[in-house]
Amino acid sequence: MWSSALAGLVHIGYVESTGQSVKINFPKTALLPAKELEWKVPRWSNAIERDRARTYFQAYAAGCALYFIDRALAELHRGNTKVWNEVTVPKEAIGCGFHEAVRGVLSHHLVIRDGKIANYHPYPPTPWNGSPTDSYGTPGPYEDAVMGQPIFEENGQDSFRGIDIMRAVRSFDPCLPCGVHMYLGKGKTLRQVHSPMFGEHG
Repeated sequence: MWSSALAGLVHIGYVESTGQSVKINFPKTALLPAKELEWKVPRWSNAIERDRARTYFQAYAAGCALYFIDRALAELHRGNTKVWNEVTVPKEAIGCGFHEAVRGVLSHHLVIRDGKIANYHPYPPTPWNGSPTDSYGTPGPYEDAVMGQPIFEENGQDSFRGIDIMRAVRSFDPCLPCGVHMYLGKGKTLRQVHSPMFGEHG
């Protein structure tokens, strides 16, 4: 929602980004009056605002779906009923595709050799969101969100659950409801390895 609102590039009938907000306009139906919703870029980025944006995204997706249905019906009325193209798999190819998923950018990378998949890698948003501080000292989104996080939990260290921190991390990624765990650590570091993807001067 943030990038759509700020870019101001979405103008598809029921959905419009203004540069500061996203407006969603639903038409009148048999049972409901017309309705306009507007999600404005919030002043702060926190767990509540991320969850609120996710809720508005459901309306955003519904508005986009209405627009696509209208376009599809218009094509059908014109007699354009073809819905797919013949595809010939090349002998050799390298390809990638990018999609804006709810959690962030999702990309797919593929290598074809001798007409078969030789290498395939999806890069979902979770590793990007959960990436650690890079070689330039820039923290990953999760790290950045929990730095300076107020701790309202009143348990001592022996029964500390870290609910405030877990709530912040989970607000980025609904695929992590069971994947956030707190480790208070009383062990020692055996080995620390840091190898950024492109190197410090990549």
